[in-house]
Amino acid sequence: MSLNQTDAQQLSAYLANITQNTELDALALVTREGMRLAYSAVPGYEVSPDNLSAMGAVLLQSGNDSVTKIGYNKLIEVVLRGKKSFLVVSAAGRFFLIGASRSIRDLGKTVTVFRYYSKKIGETYQ
Repeated sequence: MSLNQTDAQQLSAYLANITQNTELDALALVTREGMRLAYSAVPGYEVSPDNLSAMGAVLLQSGNDSVTKIGYNKLIEVVLRGKKSFLVVSAAGRFFLIGASRSIRDLGKTVTVFRYYSKKIGETYQ
């Protein structure tokens, strides 16, 4: 999937805003097929970008299948919460966002930021 320069710059600005407003250890923008378009992580984060992207694609597809089978409306996000960490996968039009953190304390704020930017990205890049 190729993006023109304007699209790439706009997506980059959205991702920068997400990074500035959250305390994530890793952030990725991925196509629904699992192709990573953008990735950033703090030093020392040891999950490979390809593994994170693939996990996100599987989670999003499983979530979509589950929501469809039980007759609910369109999937917005999947949140996996561990004892001290979390992963957020949020639908964003033809893309999805993945955020990972080893600290649970900012989960609520991160979900709120993801909802805002995934909606903006989804409206722009259907």
